Amino acid sequence: MDYLAVKHTHMAIAVLSIVLFYVRSFSRLGSGAIAKNKLVFIGSHATDTFLLISAFALMAIAKINPLEQTWLLEKIILVVAYIALGIIASKQQKTSIKIVFLVVTTVVIAFIGKLAVAKTAFIL
Repeated sequence: MDYLAVKHTHMAIAVLSIVLFYVRSFSRLGSGAIAKNKLVFIGSHATDTFLLISAFALMAIAKINPLEQTWLLEKIILVVAYIALGIIASKQQKTSIKIVFLVVTTVVIAFIGKLAVAKTAFIL
């Protein structure tokens, strides 16, 4: 499969995943009706699944090992943090706590994007 096709697919799915994350997050700040919608819920999880599949495909096509590329290892760690923060945020009852998690998750998303573009590790 062509690397550029998979890369652009991965980028498009990443944007969709982020949009769905914010749709669900802002919905939870209000009534939560959109976040509880089965189509949005399943679509969000399906999108994230395809995002992971495309990420593995990119690593395989480019023959990149995250243990050798510290920026990629950092990105994987931040993706796990993003998932964990999303899960924890979705279980919060207080709006103020939800907003804190939303801000922190937004920072994590920004770092993931920066790593994807710069391909230079911040910490490792």
